[in-house]
Amino acid sequence: MHIVKGSLKSGQSVLELGCGSGELINQIAENRKDLSRFVAVDYFNEPSNLNDRVEFIKQDIENLNLQGSFDLVIMYHVFEHMKNPLGLVQKIKKILNKNGRILIVVPNRRGFGNEARVYQPEHGKHYFLWDKESLQFSLERLGFVCRFYNLYMAASHNIFLKYIPMIFRIQNPNLTCMAMLDVKE
Repeated sequence: MHIVKGSLKSGQSVLELGCGSGELINQIAENRKDLSRFVAVDYFNEPSNLNDRVEFIKQDIENLNLQGSFDLVIMYHVFEHMKNPLGLVQKIKKILNKNGRILIVVPNRRGFGNEARVYQPEHGKHYFLWDKESLQFSLERLGFVCRFYNLYMAASHNIFLKYIPMIFRIQNPNLTCMAMLDVKE
């Protein structure tokens, strides 16, 4: 949530693709009353308790077709389920504002304790396995610059446990990537 909070300015808009129960978009809507638009999209789930400010659209994300533009697009554990993830990013690029960003959180193929190290369709229909290098390479080819968060940082208040992953280069089980349009393009 702190990454989302620091990525949005007053009056901006946010889109969550694959919103599931709507928990994340609800949390953003409740904490950021200064934002102008909240949109949640999902095909398989229809959230029953969405915040009144959140517009829900039932739509297949693979065939994304939305009106308007957005400052932040969130895909939280959605990107690995897409059959054509880079095609989806190209569609998102068309509805992204000039300084817009895409927040992507996926299982880290090289992450500690991640069982999805090889493609297995029975593993929650993960069509792609991502690591920092493959995600960054793919997004850069589409005109984005990537910033990764907490790659080696453990979520612990214990000072010893907090820095052990960084010292031994043990990656987190999830990759958190903020993709921004490359201004050079």
